[in-house]
Amino acid sequence: MITAAALLIVACSKEEKVTEEKTGGLSDLVSTAKTYGKVGSSMQDVTKNIENLKNITPLTNDELKAVLPEILLGLKRKELSVGDNAMMNLSTAEAKYADDAGKRVKVEIVDGAGETGSTMVSIMMMGLNVNKEKTTEFGFEKSTEINGVKSIVSERKEGENINSEIQTVLKNRYLVTLKADGFSYEQLKSALGALNNSALK
Repeated sequence: MITAAALLIVACSKEEKVTEEKTGGLSDLVSTAKTYGKVGSSMQDVTKNIENLKNITPLTNDELKAVLPEILLGLKRKELSVGDNAMMNLSTAEAKYADDAGKRVKVEIVDGAGETGSTMVSIMMMGLNVNKEKTTEFGFEKSTEINGVKSIVSERKEGENINSEIQTVLKNRYLVTLKADGFSYEQLKSALGALNNSALK
């Protein structure tokens, strides 16, 4: 996740470079102009969101715990970790759910409040604005909306094995990632709705 954010920062840092060396027809110039226009708009949104979030107090441990139910998709919660990520100065939560049949779900939440979190979550929001889709013989990865919220989702199936993932940002502040073994994307999508999102300020 950090690597992806870093790559986005590098890409955006090139936004203002002169494009005089770009040659080609009118369609190339139009395409380039649209691309840079979108990047510029996204960077403005990122900067604004960082300013809005960096002075907000992160959620407490109890508030983070309230988001994560004891049962999710019929699985019991086996592990729960909340609190500051000392290395990155982030307020995070992680819960793992499992059953004896090998089905598993992991939920990760990063609070975008504060210096580090505001930058990380805002740049992820910029990545969510990129419309993409990839399909293989085993599954897919694509940009979509879940209940009106932009998300990146994926599903992979080989034989009887299936896994899926959802990445999204809720309330322009919370980076939420769900990963599952034994569940399709459509099933995992219902898990996102089963979180106590009302506990997220």
